[in-house]
Amino acid sequence: MLGIIVTGHGQFATGLQSSVELIAGKQEKFEAINFEEGESSEDLNNKLKKVVSQMDSKEGVIIFTDIPGGTPFNQSILLSQEDKQIKVVAGANLPAIMDGIFNRRLEAGTFVEKVLQSGKNGLVTYEGKKKSITEEEGI
Repeated sequence: MLGIIVTGHGQFATGLQSSVELIAGKQEKFEAINFEEGESSEDLNNKLKKVVSQMDSKEGVIIFTDIPGGTPFNQSILLSQEDKQIKVVAGANLPAIMDGIFNRRLEAGTFVEKVLQSGKNGLVTYEGKKKSITEEEGI
């Protein structure tokens, strides 16, 4: 089973973890790492390394981050360059992560493709239906 780590600025990671656990219950090999105000990139890197080492997932670890180019993303990329079992997905949202927790038996590359599509599909806008006037209503 793939390990999943969510990281991001402020309470982004634990907020998503809270939502996942409310919907699907506590998940194994699923960790949230916040990047708090006042922490350095080295602090975050150390936290990420510690959690990755504790996951002991032979299938790999997927790190979801909030925004591309931010410190959580950059530190995750550095780890993925040291360990080819780590894949990084930026722009994480709840639909992508929920789909991911139900598909962790997939191979890492297939998993990433699937969650990317779920994340894109999960971003929608509401458009109300226009009421049509029929002859019965007085036209």
